[in-house]
Amino acid sequence: MATLIEFRQQNPEYDTVPDVVLADALHQKFYADKISKPDFYKKLGLVGVDIPGAEKTTTLPKPEVSLRDRIMGIVETPAIVAGEVGRIVTTPVAKMFGEAYGGYGTPQGKEAGQAAAQATAAQFYQPRTETGPEITGAIGKFLGAVPPTPLTSAGTALSNLTPAAINQLSPIVRQAIAPAKNVLASTLTRQQPTMQGMGAASTAEDLMREERLQRLNLPATAGERTKNLAQQQFESDIERGAISGVSEGKKQELVEQMGRFREEQKQAISQKLESMTSQTGAEVADPTQMRQVGKIVDEALVNTFEKKFNAYKQAYAKADTAGETLQEVPYQSIIDFINQKTPTMRQKLDPILDSVAESLKMNDPTGKGTISIRALEDVYQQVGKVKNSPNAKELKGLIDQATDGVGGDLYRAARAQRKQLAKEFENVSRVDKLLGTKAGYADRQVAYEDVFKHVVLDGSLEEMRTVTSLLKKAGPEGRQAYAELQGQTIQYLKDLLTKGDQMSFKNFNTAVKQLDYDDKLVYMFGKKGRDQIVDLRDALKDILVKQPGAVNYPNTGGAVMRGLEGLEAIRLPLAKQAAQFERGRQTTKRLEEALKQPNQLAAPSRSRNNLAP
Repeated sequence: MATLIEFRQQNPEYDTVPDVVLADALHQKFYADKISKPDFYKKLGLVGVDIPGAEKTTTLPKPEVSLRDRIMGIVETPAIVAGEVGRIVTTPVAKMFGEAYGGYGTPQGKEAGQAAAQATAAQFYQPRTETGPEITGAIGKFLGAVPPTPLTSAGTALSNLTPAAINQLSPIVRQAIAPAKNVLASTLTRQQPTMQGMGAASTAEDLMREERLQRLNLPATAGERTKNLAQQQFESDIERGAISGVSEGKKQELVEQMGRFREEQKQAISQKLESMTSQTGAEVADPTQMRQVGKIVDEALVNTFEKKFNAYKQAYAKADTAGETLQEVPYQSIIDFINQKTPTMRQKLDPILDSVAESLKMNDPTGKGTISIRALEDVYQQVGKVKNSPNAKELKGLIDQATDGVGGDLYRAARAQRKQLAKEFENVSRVDKLLGTKAGYADRQVAYEDVFKHVVLDGSLEEMRTVTSLLKKAGPEGRQAYAELQGQTIQYLKDLLTKGDQMSFKNFNTAVKQLDYDDKLVYMFGKKGRDQIVDLRDALKDILVKQPGAVNYPNTGGAVMRGLEGLEAIRLPLAKQAAQFERGRQTTKRLEEALKQPNQLAAPSRSRNNLAP
């Protein structure tokens, strides 16, 4: 008969099993009818240990087990069984990796393997009552379990399969350890970077993700923070209510707990976007206030236009009073341009042509070929009142040529003001449409509800600049209108994200990318404001975009769950209820860990959060 040490060398999968437990199991299975237990222990080389079942000189009466302890023993039985199932599978593998790292066949390797095995075995459930192990042992004897521990039929199968699996794993472990050994050694000796209020992060990406979420004060689950697929699968199962083996009451409780977290998360995101809107100085910006924002922008533009229009009119009046607009100027170039057009164009397609010809003739009844500057300025205003004329631009250009360099200083100053007015308002499509009406109608060309879209979303950055530059120079009223456009931009992004029951990162991301591609984010919010929006986008991606396979994954499994499910097949009193209770307890604990938030970092500086450019 081999000693216990020799037995362990021949059967390394039992290295982590205590000597007494292993000896007792071997005696019961193979030698019970051949040799007494004390003699068997001596042959194995065990001296000075308490022998289970052996007669003792002094025995104390075993205290009576209370009803509560019996019930709790039944409750913890599934956990004991599941723990043994997990331990018997994982411990030999951990030992093998430890030996591979330390060096196979060396004292250092054996020591490293033993330490790894012990550390792994210690992670599994340990009995807390006396009745739990007793019930487990009774089950094992009834099912004919094999050493080293009394297990269910699932455990027996795992025990039989483990040696074969270990043999197949050995060459894989050797190949994996060799190239990674130096890296692993440096990793174990190097202090991992930590963040304030949390443990060590596994990668630089994890650190960056943690810091970003904390800085923006956005709650996230463990799966969202670490991008761990298994964790995200677990959280998805909870959220969908796809939890097997727990009571309906516990399932509902877990779903509601996750639902409350999701609602708090959505509120935190909304509050962040509201805070960013507030930083712009906007007062009415909101997805439901498109019309009001449009009216504010329109009113500021109209008031600015009227002020400049009145200023140039007053300048012309001064030139008129001084007699500087009485000088005669030729107009034949204008008549030649009109005569080149067909009768259909002049009479039907663009009647302003004939209207201008008639006005020139009325101001020159004798046909001398010249009219006063004042009369020609009136013709210019006549052309300017007609919208969508295909020939208006050419007519205005010919009038400007006819009056260029004539008159006095007052007239030339008034003419410069008029040119600037045309440059800023009349000759710019984006601005002109905002101020104009539809041809033949009193309706606006751009409805108030569409002003934000017309200015910010449609067109290029340069086209947007033609409108916003006027607002920025229009005093307090114009600057407030511009702030409303800034705030409405944030609200537009918020609406894309939070509209509906589920937040849509895809729509939000598309809008941010488009605005950023056109450089509109930098123009409207400055470099720091743009970075803050993009930072928020990246944080939302961490939260909302799951790993492939994280959703619609089969219900959460694992050694513990499978062990509990195996116990339910045994017709033990209250076994099913006990298994459901233990599974519910473990799932609740895991969910609570997943929803824990790291401590907040110090508040960021004011300048980093300021969206103003």
